[in-house]
Amino acid sequence: MEIQIWYEVIGLVGSLMVALSMTMRHIKTLRIINLVGCLFFGTYGILIHSLSVTLLNLFTAGANIYFLVNLHIEEVKPQTFDILFKDPQIDEYIRRFVLFYAKDINKFFPAFDPDPENGTLIGTECCFILRQTVPVSLVAYKRGAGEEISVILDYAVPAYRDFKSGSFFFDSVVSQIASPGTVFSAVGEVPAHSAYLRKLGFKEIFEDEQGIHFRKELKG
Repeated sequence: MEIQIWYEVIGLVGSLMVALSMTMRHIKTLRIINLVGCLFFGTYGILIHSLSVTLLNLFTAGANIYFLVNLHIEEVKPQTFDILFKDPQIDEYIRRFVLFYAKDINKFFPAFDPDPENGTLIGTECCFILRQTVPVSLVAYKRGAGEEISVILDYAVPAYRDFKSGSFFFDSVVSQIASPGTVFSAVGEVPAHSAYLRKLGFKEIFEDEQGIHFRKELKG
């Protein structure tokens, strides 16, 4: 009886992990959790002598391994980055992009307003970061007095949220929009965005009701 209970526990863990994987938005995380769940559930199938359960989960586990290997190959091979400057006041794709991702954008930029007529992007300059020709990140910024640029939005779509697009912008693109000595500022409204800014080399200046204010100087 006790052994049977442990069998059920293994099956339950597998079922829960497979179900949990379906809630993941990041494809790699989904594959990893689903793989572990399938291994648990496949083991359960072996223990209860169910060929159909075992084969189904072993096949699914194999498919997950196959796609994880391909994802790893994509990650380690050289990425092709490019920049595409857009005018947010007239570009229809920017409008569709921010409306489509508005809910996710607000997780990192709670004050962001996607309204094309009176929203956050009014008066900004924008560019898309492309990876393998796919637009994966949108950066919006405003020029202030003197040598200062405020980064209003730096949003990467969920599947490409690995800091590479942000690093490309601040390592390579900023030299196209600013001269040495220019100071970039940004506000971390939520902890996740503040951590992102710190990783990109921004220094914390002060904190107020808006969030944590950061600055980063463009070196020559």
